[in-house]
Amino acid sequence: MHRKNLLKITLSFLSIFVILELNMIPLATGRNTNYDAQEQDINNNISNMVVVDKNGHGDYIKIQDAIDNAKGEDTIYIRSGEYREMLTINKKINLVGENRETTIINPTSEKNGYAIRIMADGVTIDQLSISNKGSGIYTTGVKIIAQQVTIKNCKLYSVPVGIALWSSNNIISNCIFWNCEDEGIAFLGSNNRHCSNNLVVDSTFYNNCDGIELQYSSDNIISNCEFYKNTHAGIDAIGSSNSNNIVLNCNIYENEAFGIYLSSGSKYNTISDCSISKNKDENIVMDGDQSNNVVKNQRYGNSYAESHQSLRSFFIHLFLSFFK
Repeated sequence: MHRKNLLKITLSFLSIFVILELNMIPLATGRNTNYDAQEQDINNNISNMVVVDKNGHGDYIKIQDAIDNAKGEDTIYIRSGEYREMLTINKKINLVGENRETTIINPTSEKNGYAIRIMADGVTIDQLSISNKGSGIYTTGVKIIAQQVTIKNCKLYSVPVGIALWSSNNIISNCIFWNCEDEGIAFLGSNNRHCSNNLVVDSTFYNNCDGIELQYSSDNIISNCEFYKNTHAGIDAIGSSNSNNIVLNCNIYENEAFGIYLSSGSKYNTISDCSISKNKDENIVMDGDQSNNVVKNQRYGNSYAESHQSLRSFFIHLFLSFFK
C-alpha cells in the first residue's frame, strides 16, 4: 500500500514538471506567443510565405532581399523591429508586419525621396509603421505609381507626405496619419491623367498640415474618416479640375484653417452626412461659382462659405503654390 502511494506521488510530480517545462518553452525564446500564433495562422493560410527578422531568425534579415527574391503573390512577413531600408516593390506581393506598433520602416532617404515605392499592381501593405527622415518638402512615406494597391492597418508619421498617390484604383483603409508636415495623403493627378477611383476609408488624420490634398483628382471616395487638429485643412482640393469626388460620413473638426476647401476648379463634388465643426476659419470654403457641388445632411456645423476665402487661407495657398 505504501509503495502504491509513493508511485502515485512520483507520477504526480513528473506530470507537474512536464507541464511547467512546456509552459516555459515560449518564454525561453523571448517571443510573444500571440505573435507566434498570428504568424502560424498566416503561414497556414498562405502557401508562399517568407519571414524577415532583423535578428537573423527568419529567411531574410533585409526586407529588400526578400522582395528581390520573391515570386509573384508571395507574402513577406516582417517580424517586429526597426528597419532602416528604402524599399522598391516591383512585383505583386503582400508585405505584412507583425504589428503596426512594433514593425517600423524608417529610413533616411535622399532629398525628396521615399521610404517605400510601389511600382507593381496588386500590392498589399499591412500592419506597418512608416516614416522617413530624409530632407525635402516632397519626401514621402509611400509613393504609389501602380494600381489596385491596398494600404491597410498602417501608421504614417513624421514625414512631409505620408502617401503620395500618383495613380488610380487604390484602397487606403484603417490607417493613421499624423505629424506629416505637408499632407497625410496627396492625390497627385495631372492635366493629362487624373488620379481617380481611389478609396480612403476608416482612417484618421491629425496634426498634419492638410489631412488630404487633391490635385487633378476625380471620382474618389473619402468615407468614415476623422480629420482634426491639422494645421491647415482637413481636406484641401486645390488647383484645377477636382470633380465628382465624394466625402461621406466623415468627422472634421478643430482644424486651424478650415474643414474642407474646394477651389474654383472643383465641380460636381458631394459632401454628405458629415460632422464639420469648430474649424477656426470656416467649416467649408468654396471659391468661385460652386453651384454644381452638393453639400447635404451636415451635422453640428451646417453652414458653409460660398465664394469666400479667409485672408489667412489666401496667403497660405499663395505660399504653397510656389512649391507645387
